Amino acid sequence: MATNTDERNEASAPMPQHSQSTSSTWKRHGRIKSFCIICVLVLLVWQAIDLGQSQFIGSQGWASVLYSPNSTTSTAKDAQGILSGLNHHALNQAHSVKQAELTPQAYINLITSKLSLDQKLGQMMMVQFVGASYTQPLSTMLNQYQVGSVLLFSANGNIIDKTQFKALIQEIHRSATNLPISLAIDQEGGTVDRLQQLDGSRPSAAALGASNNLQKVKAAGRQDAQDLSSYGITLNLAPVVDVDNSVYSEMHRDMRTFGTTPATVSRMAEAYLEGLQQSHKVVGTLKHFPGLGDATADPHVGLPSIQRSRNELETIDWAPYRNLIQQSQAHAIMVTHEIVPAIDSSQPSSLSPKLVTGILRNEMGFQGVIMTDSLTMAGVTAYYTPDQAAALAIEAGSDIIMGASSPGEVVQMLNGIKQALNSGAIQLSRIDASVRRILLMKYQMGLLSIPGSK
Repeated sequence: MATNTDERNEASAPMPQHSQSTSSTWKRHGRIKSFCIICVLVLLVWQAIDLGQSQFIGSQGWASVLYSPNSTTSTAKDAQGILSGLNHHALNQAHSVKQAELTPQAYINLITSKLSLDQKLGQMMMVQFVGASYTQPLSTMLNQYQVGSVLLFSANGNIIDKTQFKALIQEIHRSATNLPISLAIDQEGGTVDRLQQLDGSRPSAAALGASNNLQKVKAAGRQDAQDLSSYGITLNLAPVVDVDNSVYSEMHRDMRTFGTTPATVSRMAEAYLEGLQQSHKVVGTLKHFPGLGDATADPHVGLPSIQRSRNELETIDWAPYRNLIQQSQAHAIMVTHEIVPAIDSSQPSSLSPKLVTGILRNEMGFQGVIMTDSLTMAGVTAYYTPDQAAALAIEAGSDIIMGASSPGEVVQMLNGIKQALNSGAIQLSRIDASVRRILLMKYQMGLLSIPGSK
């Protein structure tokens, strides 16, 4: 519009006046431009002060000042707004704002950065409880201590009938005050068939392995996923990938393994996981690392000692883990309690950095969730208090510690971890890494969705 005005002045005025008018116009424009720049700078400084120093120089930096909350390209900032208060329903609602650049990892990193220490540690707890209904102790563990996972166990009286079980699970999911809760169960089939009284019997791992039919094994995985997801269970503590090498082992007696060779166990477990994880609603868990196939004692009642050489462990017990990790089928691995003198003669495997971090993380390159077997088993409680065991398990490299069955036990374990943090035995970055892995697994289960994703 200013250009058109100048053109009209040029046609009607003498040349000298035009030169003066042009000079005056440019000066006026310059003053206006300078004034606008000053206003913008003042606005930037005011917003920066309003947002606070951490926002101004933090991970989003100037972008948090320059772009408005309504910008359709501000993907991470939109997620940050959604995360305000860490409301479970807000985390999962759809948004009209375009989320073209918000990856699962970026979203998970953002969530982790907003969690308090107590919320982070809560995500690392898997608790159990007694009873068929939503009890006050369970409510305290979920709401006050914000635990991230719950183990459902028929021996604890959690499973009576379908109506009761579904109602219980729905109540647990509704109680999530911040992040969604993952529900876990041991659904192996055979003698470890937690849902038998609800859905009928399912074949044991030994029966599936003996069939030598990969399609049948894959179908069994699909059936388990259908059964579990129908109740709202997202984590199956199966398959067992122990290699059956002893007729005296509990794994052999209860027909809990797929076979007697690493090749058979690897093939069958891979087929089972393909079926189980196909729907992206249920994640499987490989167990029991470092291997119970040759154990003559049960970690529930004692501490086994595995007298294998390093070479035997590599070629027999650990081969299925390596194969399934390389096939990208493993999202979670459970570490049990046993002494493995060839690697660590002083600490149970679940509390051993040499086995958990040294072998699973560093040598095998596993990047998923590592969890302990229950820390309430005699293989641990005979030697360690709950606070000691919890801290040592995290120091060793586990992401989830399983077993607390009361608010008091949760507090003991949390205090043990906090003491280790205060002493420097555990670093906060180590906690953050575990939380990110846990949240990624919840995303893989379908519990955690990216804002705006379809």
